[in-house]
Amino acid sequence: MKFILTLFFCLLTTFAFADVIGEIVSIDKDVKGSIRVWTQYKVDGVEVESRYPKIGGKYVFCSRYNAINFAGMTDTQIKARIDFDVKQHTKSLLRNTYISVVNDDIIANHLGTVVGSTTTTKDLKINVDTDGDGVIDAEVLIKTDGSQSISPISP
Repeated sequence: MKFILTLFFCLLTTFAFADVIGEIVSIDKDVKGSIRVWTQYKVDGVEVESRYPKIGGKYVFCSRYNAINFAGMTDTQIKARIDFDVKQHTKSLLRNTYISVVNDDIIANHLGTVVGSTTTTKDLKINVDTDGDGVIDAEVLIKTDGSQSISPISP
């Protein structure tokens, strides 16, 4: 069964996704002096909407940095650090897209009998330490009518 599920998810991801792309579109400095890197992300060629104002007609996301983040780094290392952060966000978007697609499948094909089903619980068993010695020594059965019964547990 695990093999079939694994195969299903591999096939689903093979056919469901093309690319997640992050493109740095602008760099500036905010009023507090932080460096802002503005990046546009696309999933399968479709722009990911953000809450930030568009730059050049593109939805963008902001990553903030300061001199401490880049202390002692060369230009190549700074670029690598920013590229790493962009890559992490693309992975997050890919994961979220995958989860959404699989959740849609689960809802459409596997949860049809869940709506309208009921579960009833009339009592609950709780194991307790009644004398404080660190050893569970009793079982308390509580019921929805407010009653309870305590039974000793043999070691």
